[in-house]
Amino acid sequence: MSVADLLTRSDLVYKKYEKYLGEKEVKKDAKSMDPFMDEYTSLVEKINELNLKAEETANEKNRALKAALNAELRRAKQMLLEQELPKMEKLMRKGKNITKEIIDDRTAKIAQLREAITTIADGVHGTRKPMKIGALPGTPGKGKNVDLAVTNMDQRQLDQPDYWKHTAETSAFRQDWEVAKKRQDKALDHIEKGLSTLKGIGEAMGETLTQQGVILDTIDEKVDQVTKELRTNNLKLKGLLHKMRSSRNFCLDVTIICILLALGLYIYETVSGKA
Repeated sequence: MSVADLLTRSDLVYKKYEKYLGEKEVKKDAKSMDPFMDEYTSLVEKINELNLKAEETANEKNRALKAALNAELRRAKQMLLEQELPKMEKLMRKGKNITKEIIDDRTAKIAQLREAITTIADGVHGTRKPMKIGALPGTPGKGKNVDLAVTNMDQRQLDQPDYWKHTAETSAFRQDWEVAKKRQDKALDHIEKGLSTLKGIGEAMGETLTQQGVILDTIDEKVDQVTKELRTNNLKLKGLLHKMRSSRNFCLDVTIICILLALGLYIYETVSGKA
């Protein structure tokens, strides 16, 4: 490990734990007049941070968490390859007094960055020693210059078939996932059986309620019929009572008339006898 790597790691560790300091000193990165070098420096820091995260992920014991962290690393690598590097390629020919040597130097730096990004361990391809980016000629920062061997890539590593092959970690994670899926499917089968039983009970209760509804309708019809018959009988009884009352009144009237006639005859005879 070079002095530049030690300085870079020290800065990263300091930035990681500076929030726990009593007094915070926020320092803004000094921007140079060269946008390409500013972007290059920023990308170098991001690559070193990803290397540190990759080392922490490699030491993680929880396989599920480790797989999730590796997935985050792959997404971060893809973002750097698809967004940051194209941005640097656009800035490669911009600036004052750009010569062919400068363009060649920047092209080499972009190639180094691409190689450094693809060598970050992400749990998918075989573990390789990560490529550290130090201070190169013309790069602002601390530390001495570090020469890196650059190999030309015919195509990006993401397009290589070996990149997507399973490792021991991903195979173990997949086995754990399959076991959990089988256990979940078994629990879902039990739930489905319970729901089927409840459905059968509900259908039986519905049939019983339907039968009881028919019986209740029959009872209502009979009650209505009995009520109608009672009403008819009441009317008949009322008519009979009215007739009986009329006959009784007639008899009483005749009796009273007879009594009155007899009383009148008695009075007449009494008066006639005295005369």
